Amino acid sequence: MKKTNRGWLPAYCQPDAFLPKVPETRVLFSRRPFLFQDFLGKAMAFLQSGTARKMGFVYRPESALPCKWRCADESLFGVDLCLYAYTGQYPFDKGAIGGMYNEASLGAAAHHGGINMDFGGSHVGYVPGEGGGRFGAIWRPLHQEYSTDCGYLMGVIEPFRKVYDDACRNILVYDPVGERLVVSIPNEFLHPDWSSHHIKLLVDLEAMTAETVDYQDDLPHTHTLVGRSLFYLHPGFIACLSPAQAQAFHTPRPTPMGRALTHQFFNIFDATASLDEAGQPKQKLLPYMKHIVSAAHSPEGLKAAIINTSLNHNALTDAVRSQAFLPYDFVSFTGIFIDLYDDDLQSYVNLFQPLGLTIKPKGCQREVEMTTEEIHHVLGKLPLAPPMLPLEDVLGFSEPEIPLEKFTYQPGYFTRP
Repeated sequence: MKKTNRGWLPAYCQPDAFLPKVPETRVLFSRRPFLFQDFLGKAMAFLQSGTARKMGFVYRPESALPCKWRCADESLFGVDLCLYAYTGQYPFDKGAIGGMYNEASLGAAAHHGGINMDFGGSHVGYVPGEGGGRFGAIWRPLHQEYSTDCGYLMGVIEPFRKVYDDACRNILVYDPVGERLVVSIPNEFLHPDWSSHHIKLLVDLEAMTAETVDYQDDLPHTHTLVGRSLFYLHPGFIACLSPAQAQAFHTPRPTPMGRALTHQFFNIFDATASLDEAGQPKQKLLPYMKHIVSAAHSPEGLKAAIINTSLNHNALTDAVRSQAFLPYDFVSFTGIFIDLYDDDLQSYVNLFQPLGLTIKPKGCQREVEMTTEEIHHVLGKLPLAPPMLPLEDVLGFSEPEIPLEKFTYQPGYFTRP
C-alpha cells in the first residue's frame, strides 16, 4: 500500500508550497566572471553612457554616492578600495555579516546622496586547482591556513550538509532477485521522531517509493533489518537515474544511493527554526536548503551565495520603490563576489559575477532591469572608465598576479571537499 510522510513536514516544505526561483548557476557561469575592478570600470562607463540615459538615468557625479552591501569579511576590503578609487568617495555601507542588506541603512544613504550606486551581493571563497577548483574556503594569512569563506553562509549550510551526506551514504539501493529495485531507508530519514538531530531529512515516500516490501518468510530480502524500512523504488525515481547510477544499483549488494538523492525526492528542515507569524522561517535560506545541499551543477557555498544574493537583492529593490524614495535615483549592480588569495601580492583579489542590474530613476517607482546575459553583452563592449585615483596608489597594485584563466569552474565540473 502507498505510504506518505508529508504530514510531518513544516508548511513551507510541503511539495505544493511555491518557492520563488533564483537565477540558474548554469546560466550565470556560462561566462567567466569579471575582475571586480574591471567590472567597476565598465559599470562607471555604462552609467555615463547614452544607453543609461535612455533608461532614464542621468549620472551626476556631484550627487552620486557609492554604496556597498556585502559581508564584513576582510577578504572583501578591495571592493571598498575600488569604489573609492573610481569615484573619489568613501562608500556608504548598506550591508551586514553574511552579505545581508541592511534595510535600516537606506534612509540615511538617500539623505547622503541623491543617487545611490549600489554594488552588492554575497561572497564565496575559491581555491584554484584541478577539477574546477573548490569553493567555500580561502587562505587566511594571519592563521596560515585555509578557512571557510563566507564563514556565515557555510556555517548555516554545514549541519544540513552533514545530514544530507549521511543520508547519501546510508540509504541503500539494490536488486535482490533481479526483478525490482529495493531501497533500504534508515527510519530516521522517514519519521522525524526517529532522529535525535534537530536537522530532519525526510525521504519523500510518495515520490521515491512505489510500495512497501511485504514480509515473506521464505524470502530473506523481505526481512526487516532493525532501524530500517524496505520499499520498492518508484518508476519516476528510476527514470531520473543516469545509466551509470542505474547499472550500479542493479546488483544484489546494497549500494549507497549517493547523489542520486536529488531535491525532488527528499525534504530537509530545522525543527528548532524560528518562524514568523506566517509560518515562514526567519532564516530565508531554509526553504531552499534541499536545493543547496543536493545541487548537481553548483557546490554548496556557491549555490547558497546565489540564493542569498537573490533574496537580499529583492529586499533592496523592493524597499526603494516606496513613496519615500520617489525623489531619488537608485542603481543596483548585484552579483556574487568570488574571493581568491594572491600569494605574489600577499593580498586578496575579488572576482564578480553579475546576477542583475536595476535602475530606478527618480520620479519612478518601478525599475529597468537587466539580466546577467545582458550585462555581459552591454558592459563587455565598453572600455574601462578612468578611475578618479590611480588604482595602484589605492590598491597597491594595478593588476593582480592571479589571471582570470585560473578560475576554471564550470557548472557541474568542480571538486567537492
